[in-house]
Amino acid sequence: MKAKIKNLISTNNFQRAKGKLKISFMNSNDETSIHDLHQSGALKVLIPKSKSKYAEAVLINTGGGIVGGDNLSIQVEAAKKTNTWITTQASEKVYKSSNEQGILNTKVTLEDNSTLFWCPKETILFHNSKLIRNLDFDIKSSSKLLIIENIVFGRLASGELNADCFFSDHWRIKRDEKLIFAENFLFEDKKTMYRKTNLGNYRSLLNVMYLSKDSKNFLNKMRNIISSESIFGEASHWNDFISLRALAKNPIEFKKTIEEILILFADEKSKIPRILSI
Repeated sequence: MKAKIKNLISTNNFQRAKGKLKISFMNSNDETSIHDLHQSGALKVLIPKSKSKYAEAVLINTGGGIVGGDNLSIQVEAAKKTNTWITTQASEKVYKSSNEQGILNTKVTLEDNSTLFWCPKETILFHNSKLIRNLDFDIKSSSKLLIIENIVFGRLASGELNADCFFSDHWRIKRDEKLIFAENFLFEDKKTMYRKTNLGNYRSLLNVMYLSKDSKNFLNKMRNIISSESIFGEASHWNDFISLRALAKNPIEFKKTIEEILILFADEKSKIPRILSI
């Protein structure tokens, strides 16, 4: 009987989450508001009432995380002269998977003179998780884009100090339809993850990118923010583009770092979406 049950489990397909979210923003009387919204499957969005000129969108994965075989797609479009915050309700958890990889595709488009802050909460890769992520940003030279992405490798509180993960991360950024940044980032297993030339003894990775004509004014300020002894990282500037990459042994170290970066670009703490302070 046990053999029959085991065979039944191994031959049947488990239920997988599918989700699509497409949201666009428009400028009306100098205020940013939703122009169009389509949401299906596991992906939903909340639109909190904003106290600033920025519209806020909070993305929600109702599946509670990502497992192998899940396929999620997010598309955000910001029209001319819009100001938008995009974040998530909670950290994105990527759970243990047997064979298949979870897939998360994101496409963000900014039109002329628009500003968008892409600031999801951290992504946590559990032990034996598998994720393929594609991030595509298409902006104009007159627009401003801030990207904050934090990856945590393993659940430190649960003792996953050397989590074994498959993580394939693909970044593409275009400005005025010309490719200005491309990166393929791959961790196939524990051996590649914890080499000294990769993570080493660190367990959290922070990527921050700022694209704007005034980007050079923020370079030294961003370098000062990550000058803590507990953080290893650097920021560089070229072609109206700041790229910051940092590592920390404990993800908690980045809580204050991210808050300081948000305050730097929002001008003051009160303008940051409340959910990013939770």
